Amino acid sequence: MNEDLGRILNKGFGTWSHNYGIAVPFFLNMMASLFILMMAVFIIPFIVAATSMSDIGGASSLTTEESMELLMSLFSDNIVLVLVLGLIAFLAISFVQSYFEAGAIGMAQAASASGHTTFDDMFRAGKDNVFNLFLTRIIISLIFLAGIVFIIPGMLTMGDFNSFIDNPENALLTSMLLLFGFLLWGLYVLVIDIIFSIVRFGLVLDRLDPMEALEIGYSFFMNNKLVVFLMYLVVIGMSIAINLVGELISYVEVLANAWIFLSFVLSFAVIQPLVTVWWTRLYMDRTGKELYDISDLLEYP
Repeated sequence: MNEDLGRILNKGFGTWSHNYGIAVPFFLNMMASLFILMMAVFIIPFIVAATSMSDIGGASSLTTEESMELLMSLFSDNIVLVLVLGLIAFLAISFVQSYFEAGAIGMAQAASASGHTTFDDMFRAGKDNVFNLFLTRIIISLIFLAGIVFIIPGMLTMGDFNSFIDNPENALLTSMLLLFGFLLWGLYVLVIDIIFSIVRFGLVLDRLDPMEALEIGYSFFMNNKLVVFLMYLVVIGMSIAINLVGELISYVEVLANAWIFLSFVLSFAVIQPLVTVWWTRLYMDRTGKELYDISDLLEYP
């Protein structure tokens, strides 16, 4: 008999509370992604400058304002190079995130099935699934991007930007079309995100390739619409609650700075691992996989 959402949340919380190590992949992911981002911030300007040495030969005699103008000019003249390097950095971060996300799901699977997990589960799941999860993330991102069609009517109506400015009577209509297009795009992304919310878990837990994962994820959603939607609401509700607490605390200056750090720690140490365990348990429960009886965890040292 399938567990209801309440039991999944309750037992998932118990599993997480006995396996705090599930937070480690999220911490490592944050550190590795930040490292790649910082490297990109330093390396990209260096490469752009190196390709334009002749243009900056006399830069040492320029004022700060002139140096900034030169730098912006270099980026503008090498926009293709900047975009390519930025894309490489983005893909590198996405690959790293895929590895640690797969590792976290692997740890959640082991904890849900046996009551405890080790870092070996993280390394094994990360190594076995990183490439397929990376490709799946790219495919889903492209599906999200396809929603750009919703803003095309507004863009076409706007036409040339100068003529748009010169005809303010059309500005309101065009702005409304663009706004409506962006709203439709946002709704489209939300619906796709809900439908495919279980995809990465199915991919790791059943060792699927990207297309199989998308197919299984869609089928899972169609067979479990209500519980998936409710789980999605729970996850979103947690994020909204944290943001509301942050807004309230922001009025107290002494607590505001402390909350910035605390919310940061809560994100990767509590929220992300807990949510991962919940989604993992939901998928395992609905696909008939073995689940550890949470009451036995009380006897686990």
